[in-house]
Amino acid sequence: MQAGCLLLGIPIALFISSKDYRAVPYSVWLTIPVLVLMLLTFTPLGYEVPGTDDRNWLLIPLFGKQFLIQPSELLKITVILTLSHHIETVGERIKEPLSLLGLLIHAAIPVLLIFLQGDDGNAVVCLIIVAALLFIGGIPLSYALGGIVLSLAAIPLLWQRMSVDKKSRFLCLFQVENYRQTTGWQQDLSVTAIGSGRWCGVGYLQGGNDHLYARQNDFIFTVSGEEFGFVGAILLIGLLTMILLLLYRTALRASTRRGFLICGGLMVLIATQAVINIGMALRLMPVLGITLPFFSAGGSSLLTLFLGIGIAMSVYRYRH
Repeated sequence: MQAGCLLLGIPIALFISSKDYRAVPYSVWLTIPVLVLMLLTFTPLGYEVPGTDDRNWLLIPLFGKQFLIQPSELLKITVILTLSHHIETVGERIKEPLSLLGLLIHAAIPVLLIFLQGDDGNAVVCLIIVAALLFIGGIPLSYALGGIVLSLAAIPLLWQRMSVDKKSRFLCLFQVENYRQTTGWQQDLSVTAIGSGRWCGVGYLQGGNDHLYARQNDFIFTVSGEEFGFVGAILLIGLLTMILLLLYRTALRASTRRGFLICGGLMVLIATQAVINIGMALRLMPVLGITLPFFSAGGSSLLTLFLGIGIAMSVYRYRH
């Protein structure tokens, strides 16, 4: 399945890169279908993957088989495209309270939809993307600082409303021994597995004796550290860093403000998910169910990333 999505994703990216992103209304084409898919997760078609606590998948019967689709992955790309277009349209009026209010309402819809699914991890990623786009889009510094202050002030309120299970995901980072056999068992096994890899790893497909759950997606970084050691883990981080640098270069060369924002949004998406995912594996961040871009198993994640990369390639191609 993963190999099939990879083989499908590459030609999709190449095809999209051949089209001028300035002339193709991606925001119009994607918004309605993606919102419909998101709303379908609240119907009987919605599916909760065993071992998770969110209903953010669609179980689609097709050709006698059942396929899982995660609409929130496509929604994150859609947010980048639509909000970038909105910010470009607003222009210098982004400093006006009424224009900023329109942008905030625009951004709140996808964030709330993901949050209502119970997918806190992707909701956090989407929120960070929105904040980053507004900041690099040119909102006044005073507004940005005000948003940070309000966010910090809301933490105690959010903590009170969190379930015991979600609180324990944070507490296990500081009280390791108290949660070693309960909430913290995944991260405990992950750190042990990475440590066993030492410099060069235990060998390809030779790891996994610890029965770590979600090795193929949420804890794929653990696999790289265990089977390929410190060298493999650094190489993985290096590859992701190279993608981020290429996106940064493309953003600087973009011919439009929208192209600049699209590449910036993709950078934030990939960097945020990478930091959270690797932090989860190293017991530096709570387990939020975030995939490692381009490496974790998951067709929805991989295909939507190729969609985003294809548009970034179009930004580079039509930079003049």
